[in-house]
Amino acid sequence: MSTNSMLQSAEFEYCGDSFCLMRESIHDKSYVLYMEDNGKWAEMDWQGFLEDGDLDTLKMIKEITKYIIERDDWLPDSMMPSKPFAYYEEGHIYSFLNQKLEQTVEVEASSLDEASNIMFSYGEYDPNNWKLVLIDQEPITQG
Repeated sequence: MSTNSMLQSAEFEYCGDSFCLMRESIHDKSYVLYMEDNGKWAEMDWQGFLEDGDLDTLKMIKEITKYIIERDDWLPDSMMPSKPFAYYEEGHIYSFLNQKLEQTVEVEASSLDEASNIMFSYGEYDPNNWKLVLIDQEPITQG
């Protein structure tokens, strides 16, 4: 496990989801909100929600952040991080096409190996029936 110098709040439950805040140091007043997603902490990127015009989610991020700061319950160094972190902003969108079903499935991942693992590891999709056709909305070029 890599070393992490950030401070993590204790988990905070809100509407059935788990959240935590991260900050660089005990004196840092800049907080980043994370939500648990499939066993990993995924950043609640307020900038993305702002660009999408999702004001309800922005309000929720502000409200949850305020509750966690007021609670002031931070994990000791020995307990951090409690879960691995997911950095979705570094990922790409891999689009798989099933021509028989005329269906496309998009997977967000940091590499093709990770996208394939997400797509096919649970047995829901047969890799023989699906073809990678786009990466970040760009067609795959044949070499």
